[in-house]
Amino acid sequence: MRPALFSGIALALNIVFLPLNAVTQEVPTDLRQSMPYSEAREFILDEGWQINYRNSNTTELLSGLLERMVNELEYPEFEACSGTGFGFCRASFVNAYGESLILVTVNNEEEPTLFRWWIEEEPEQE
Repeated sequence: MRPALFSGIALALNIVFLPLNAVTQEVPTDLRQSMPYSEAREFILDEGWQINYRNSNTTELLSGLLERMVNELEYPEFEACSGTGFGFCRASFVNAYGESLILVTVNNEEEPTLFRWWIEEEPEQE
């Protein structure tokens, strides 16, 4: 009887907590192109994504747009910015499943705006 009781408790806990895990790791449906990055960032963090510090830069070695994004605007999730054209900048967040949510912004000289986003799976480490 005891194994059945423990199995029942385990099943109940999975039913209760599994939907919470799935909900907190999805890409926010509120994201839309041209929205302010600060707003998009808030949605992403509220959904349980975390800043990908593994890809972060050393703050004292930054220059140009990347220096502005990381040091001035205090967005440590930014990894790189192009030096020409639209001045795209790339930010990275991670979830508990090893996936990365990549965001690309434009208009970074003023108020950064969301341009594009996608999910990448982390490569398996050997």
